[in-house]
Amino acid sequence: MPTTTPTTKAVAKPSLTGRAIALVGVVSLLVITLAVPVRELIHQRQQIATLQAQNAAVQAQVDELTSASDRLKDPAFVTSLIRERLHYVLPGEVGYVVLDPAEAPAPSSAAAAKSKQPWYASMWSSVRKVDQAGHPATPVGPLVLPPNAPK
Repeated sequence: MPTTTPTTKAVAKPSLTGRAIALVGVVSLLVITLAVPVRELIHQRQQIATLQAQNAAVQAQVDELTSASDRLKDPAFVTSLIRERLHYVLPGEVGYVVLDPAEAPAPSSAAAAKSKQPWYASMWSSVRKVDQAGHPATPVGPLVLPPNAPK
């Protein structure tokens, strides 16, 4: 008698079981639930970094202004600024201002001619020039008052 070995049929197991589907569902639910808070956390950290950089820049400006304020409280520094910027001199000193000839404008003949006339003549000519500029080129008709205007 021939020996027959029982043949076992290979039963294919389904690749997705009920537990696997449930696990995938729970994981996807967690990802969806946590996506918005994680995005907000990243955005808030970026805002914090930006604000810290702005704060550092403003603090540096405050420090600079504080040191400038402290310097301006020193009378010697204020005196040196006055002497440098306003060309003030102490009594008994002689002040000199050296001009660079390259920077000085060339004198014009109109300015030389204008400087020869007296100051009141140049003032009067400027007043006349402004007065003429204020009048329109075409003459305006007579002023017509409304009938209920007081006379």
